[in-house]
Amino acid sequence: MNRLDICRRFVASVRHSVELGIEVLEAGENNVRTRMASRPELVGNPDSGVLHGGAVFALMDQAGGLANACTIFPEFEITPTIDMRVDHLRAPATGKGVICDAECYRLSQHVAFVRMTVFEEGDEQGEPVATGLATYMRMKLPGARRVVE
Repeated sequence: MNRLDICRRFVASVRHSVELGIEVLEAGENNVRTRMASRPELVGNPDSGVLHGGAVFALMDQAGGLANACTIFPEFEITPTIDMRVDHLRAPATGKGVICDAECYRLSQHVAFVRMTVFEEGDEQGEPVATGLATYMRMKLPGARRVVE
């Protein structure tokens, strides 16, 4: 099992991630790329049809946790969010989904540090929709085995 498989299995096991329709597109050594399509039930303002900021936040938090899993792989740890700051820079266009790139840029003994950037789908080189920084607690599981042996 590789990083991408682990990330996809994890997303499939988290109810709110399934409800949001989060997909894992890529998984690297310390980073992940996720996608969330625009759907009517995720719209925050019915007049504008724009994705709800809370859905974007949840996508970013899930991507951050997945970036941690990629960095810790092949070991497995639970990494609950300690703190997360998101700057919503602009709304994505009506009907557009979003792509989130998350990178675990530092892993200390007890804390993982992640930065995230969200783009409008199809405009990954354009102006970001949101940026964020988060810290996650590293919780080693007693008797945990490696994900891949």
